[in-house]
Parts: sequence; C-alpha cells; structure tokens
Amino acid sequence: MKIFLLVISYLVYAAFWGRFISHAFIWCKGTRQFRTGPLHISGVSLSLCLVTAIDLLFFRRLFNENKVLWIGSWTFHVSFILVILRHLNYFFYPVPSCITHIQPFGLVAGYILPVSLFYLLAFRIAGRKKYFSYHNFFLLGMVLLISLSGLLMRMFFSPNLVDVKSFMLGILTFRPDLLPDSSLFFIHFSLVLLLVPFLPLHIFAAPVVTMESGRREAGLRMVIHDK
Repeated sequence: MKIFLLVISYLVYAAFWGRFISHAFIWCKGTRQFRTGPLHISGVSLSLCLVTAIDLLFFRRLFNENKVLWIGSWTFHVSFILVILRHLNYFFYPVPSCITHIQPFGLVAGYILPVSLFYLLAFRIAGRKKYFSYHNFFLLGMVLLISLSGLLMRMFFSPNLVDVKSFMLGILTFRPDLLPDSSLFFIHFSLVLLLVPFLPLHIFAAPVVTMESGRREAGLRMVIHDK
C-alpha cells in the first residue's frame, strides 16, 4: 500500500507540473497578444496595480454581481488558503517562523472551511442552471470530503503527527518513510491526490489576466473618451 501511494504521489506531482508548464506557455502567448493589441497601455500604473490587488483579494467583480454568492466564495477561498498555509508545517524542517505564526489562524479556518463549502453547495444547487456546474460541484465536494476527514483526524482520530511529518518529508526528499498507521490519514491523503489533477490552473494566472483585463478596460475608456 505504501509503494502504491508513493507511486501515485509522484505521478500526480509530475502531472501537475507538466500541466502547469504547458498552461504557462498558453498564458504567455495570450499575454503577448494582449500587449500588441490596439487597447494596450504601455507601462503598469500604480492605480492599475491597486485595482488588480483589490479585485484579487476581495473579489470585487463578484461582489458587484452577486453579494450572496460573494460571501460564501470569499470565505471559502480565504479559509482554504489559510488551511493550506497551516499544512506547510508538515513540509518544512525546521519550520519557518511565518508558518508557525499562522498556525492558529489556519486552525480556526479549518472549522470555517466546511461551513463555507456547505453554503456554496447549497447556493449552487438552489441556483440550478445559472450557477450549477458539474465540474465545480465535483471540486467543492472533494474539498468538503478532504476538510471533513481532516476535522475528524483533528478532533477524534488523530494520527501520530511525527509519523505524518516524517512521511511527507520523505516524499519531498525522495527518501520515503513509513506510512502513518491511520486509515483516516490514508483516505485524507488519497483524496488530496485525487483532487490535485482537477485543480483549475487558471487561478495561478489570475494576477496577469486581471491586470490585462484592467488594461483593456482602461484602453477602451480612453478610446470612447477620445471619440
């Protein structure tokens, strides 16, 4: 079982980065097309950077479109990021102080995450065709299962954390260690491996796409103003 899990882990890891690199070429090509378009504005202004940061951090466009959906979506993304940052504790030795300081926030976010997921799932089901997407439904369901299994380990069936960290560090350093003696950890980790290939990679290009969108909008306003 340990060998099988290790092989799957490395395959998922390699597939993720292969997919990421292939998408990076597409993003770069698309960015070059934007920069040579008629609406391109040379340079990056401070105001454009500020607007882009607000769009990314606070989901401004979603807030303007649907405030009810924005509540659940923003809460989900913030809690999800904090939970991921908290889990970095298992991938470093020694653990950086910044990761140590974020542990309490990540712990609280771990309880908020499933609540936000239930909220989003209920909203999307109620919204039917307008907000329902089988791919998004699958992703939300997978993250919900992962978060619930994580909570169960946190509250009731805690594995040996030393063994967990040793196992994770062993994977990263290509020196595999023993699989923790916990069926729930095996399920939790397997669900994570199943989720990774389906993660939408466009989220990594969000800063570039949002900034280019802002440039095009600003350029369009200048064209309209000139006319």
